[in-house]
Amino acid sequence: MNGRSIAIYGKTIQDEFFPYLEKMLCRIKAEGIALDCEVGFAAFLAEHFGCRDWFRQLYRQSDFPREDTALLLSIGGDGTFLDAVLYVRDSGIPVLGMNTGRLGFLANISVDEVDEAVEYICGGVYDTEPRDVLGLKVKGGNFPGFTYGLNEVGVHKTDSSSMLKIHAYIGDIYLTTYWADGLIVATPTGSTAYSLSGGGPIVSPACKNIILTPVCPHNLTMRTLVVPDTAVIRLKVEGRSGDFMLSLDSRLERMSDECEIEITTGDFKINVVKLPGHDYYETLRDKLGWGGDIRNGK
Repeated sequence: MNGRSIAIYGKTIQDEFFPYLEKMLCRIKAEGIALDCEVGFAAFLAEHFGCRDWFRQLYRQSDFPREDTALLLSIGGDGTFLDAVLYVRDSGIPVLGMNTGRLGFLANISVDEVDEAVEYICGGVYDTEPRDVLGLKVKGGNFPGFTYGLNEVGVHKTDSSSMLKIHAYIGDIYLTTYWADGLIVATPTGSTAYSLSGGGPIVSPACKNIILTPVCPHNLTMRTLVVPDTAVIRLKVEGRSGDFMLSLDSRLERMSDECEIEITTGDFKINVVKLPGHDYYETLRDKLGWGGDIRNGK
């Protein structure tokens, strides 16, 4: 890896996963590769598992070692992977997700694949899949921090008893007004996340699209719409409470109805590590249980 380090990011892990993590990190260090760790995760490992002096240096978002990092290893589920994106941002540093959770479309390397993963990581034998992000602009308001998301932008109501009116435009062309609990604007990567639970389609990350999925629309003819990734999506929101919630992946902010939302495809991509033997369609089949016979548990 040409003297560069591997950065480690996580939140918490269960006791039963620690032996796999320990084995993986020890093998990486044995190959002469330096390990850096996010300060909060390092503190968790030290407190719960006595892991001290494992890492060359600790980092925060503000001082993530971009120049020296060859790979960011995300330990957890897809939510952890999305938070890891906040560290690499537009640097091009690839992200590999080790799954310690349940489903895991982004963090899809299982504990059974630790040996293979270490071999590929240390040898640099892996491909990356560039994934589109969505860029968010708020006119008349402020969404703090990193204004890009790998999965989706979401508009949500704040009052549980009333719905929103979401006026949607594609560029300057009026599309429709969604009377709904919310609207999800997703990338192909995000099509297997919140958008899917809202009835949206599954779209391969190789496609160049943006997906608009209404949440519990009042008009049942309102369906998911797929538009080109060149589209500029503008949203104006009306609600009885005068405000709404705006989400960007796992981050959430309250916004005034006076705001206007603009969503476009970002001008950079997130590089997701793809190890040999991993295929997107195989992942879909395995994670969603396609082809199984639920009548007899097979």
